[in-house]
Amino acid sequence: MKWVTFISCLFLLSFTESKNLYRAYREAEQPPVTIKHANELAGGHLEDIALVLFSQCLQKATYEEVHKLVEDTVALAKKCTADDHSDPECAKPLSTVLMDEVCHEEGIASKHGFTHCCAQTDPERHECFLTHKNGSKGFIEPYQKPEPEEACKQFHDHKEEVLNHYIYEAARRYPFSKVITILHAEEEYEKLLTDCCQAEDKPACFMEKGTAAKKKFMKAVVLEKHQCSVLKKFGMKILRGHKIARMSQMFPKATFDTVMELSDKVGHIYEECCRGDTLDCMLDREKLTAYVCSHQDAISSKLHACCEKPVLERGECITHAENDDKPADLSEQVREFIDDEAVCQHYADNKGVHLAKFLYEYSRRHPEHAPVMLLRLAKGYEEMLEKCCATDHHVTCLQEGEALMKKHMADAAAVVKTHCEQHKLIGDYLFQNELLVLYVKRAPQLPPEQLREFTKRLVNIAAECCHQDDAHRLSCAQNHLDLSLGFLCYLHEKHPINKQVCKCCGDSYPKRRECFTSLGVDPEYIPVPFNPEVVSFHANYCTAKPEDQQEKKQIVLTHMIQHKPDITEEQLATAIVDFTSVVTYCCGAENKQECFNTETPKLVERTKTALGEH
Repeated sequence: MKWVTFISCLFLLSFTESKNLYRAYREAEQPPVTIKHANELAGGHLEDIALVLFSQCLQKATYEEVHKLVEDTVALAKKCTADDHSDPECAKPLSTVLMDEVCHEEGIASKHGFTHCCAQTDPERHECFLTHKNGSKGFIEPYQKPEPEEACKQFHDHKEEVLNHYIYEAARRYPFSKVITILHAEEEYEKLLTDCCQAEDKPACFMEKGTAAKKKFMKAVVLEKHQCSVLKKFGMKILRGHKIARMSQMFPKATFDTVMELSDKVGHIYEECCRGDTLDCMLDREKLTAYVCSHQDAISSKLHACCEKPVLERGECITHAENDDKPADLSEQVREFIDDEAVCQHYADNKGVHLAKFLYEYSRRHPEHAPVMLLRLAKGYEEMLEKCCATDHHVTCLQEGEALMKKHMADAAAVVKTHCEQHKLIGDYLFQNELLVLYVKRAPQLPPEQLREFTKRLVNIAAECCHQDDAHRLSCAQNHLDLSLGFLCYLHEKHPINKQVCKCCGDSYPKRRECFTSLGVDPEYIPVPFNPEVVSFHANYCTAKPEDQQEKKQIVLTHMIQHKPDITEEQLATAIVDFTSVVTYCCGAENKQECFNTETPKLVERTKTALGEH
């Protein structure tokens, strides 16, 4: 399945400031945030924020231990707010205050392995605390959800404590997630309890709305992890290039210098978030949103509602704000990057700035494309410059290259259109089967459940994006495909799949999609033996839920390809038709199990024959 060759190759700007230099730069601009200032910014939510931060730091601590630290912090905040000279802690940066609380609370540091951190001074102590964070699945035991009736009773009797426990449990399991992500999840949980505890069928309500709330939370977590994975694997300039493209789309009236400044700051905020510095991430995000809101006239006309929200809500609101209208005088094309005789000189003088300007100008004119596509085009433009500027007729050469770029964009839109039509025609299940055939061959080492999970994500791209209008369909597909491939590469990180998947995941983020599209059967794969039990059916299949029946058939499909990865379409079709006929026949028989017992061995032999094994 060729979803499109939309993944970006990147170029861009060599920003190399270290995290410590940025911290110094940030504090030179503005003094560190004290607990008094934080209390004012929090707007009554300091207790919740402190609960998130302590829970993310002390993941193995009990709720009671964490809550004691929170109470002490809130008490100090009240004291400092009343008189900021009442305690030496009032003048310290908030991060120092929180670490002091941990280090000074009797028994906490030694019990949870922070004694050596507390023996250090900042910034080394700060870095030591961050290294203790562990986001690995299973580091914290699975959460045991209470039964609906018990959950509702506790919510009715001890609402605040129930919500605090939720924050604690969520934060300790997601120590790298933004504070606001955890707080939004807590808001959703409160709404879930409020609605479902009034419902007549509480279990059904919790199942339906709880699943939706979890999906919303995990969507935010997955996006955070994906951005951090890109930063970790490919560096800051790749991530920042993505932000330049996105901000140019959102803020087409903003100047190039403004977009560059914003993307620089956003990049550093991600750097803090991704290394687990969720406090500085939150504080710097607040500073950036304050800057954006105080310069709305120069940035976007669509931010007024966001900037009227409480401080903690502004950042997320701005991130998801509607794209501003294009300037009335914005030309449809930017000919200076193609027709200007001096274009090669501009490129030679400062390659990074020239390419960034191209990305900025192109992105603000094309909000219908995802940033990942715009980065891919920027790379194409860079390659054109490298080729054409070495010739005597560079303008003519660039014009020919421009035609190829336009064709690439048109092809991308056409592929999405084709696959949306295919999905509409055959539906989720058969569409996923087509994807399974492709990806079992590319990554046959993956277990069936992971192959099904990954291809289901690709199906969801069609389900979520294909119904959207022309202005949003393509960007939706591109963005979600990028996340889905990120998930596949995450699976590879945990348990290496094969060399060709490793190459696609690690060589180049910009060319990741193109790499996966080009893959065929893994040449080093050793097929698994044919297992008759996997392809056997039993009477309980006939009464199973439709989704369980589909799962069984997809497991059979997967096993057949894992056994014979070079299977032809004709061989596969023959086997599938035979399986379907036997299942239909036996499920209609009076004695279903006896029928399956008789027909399954024959089916296995016919399948082996179809696969060329007899």
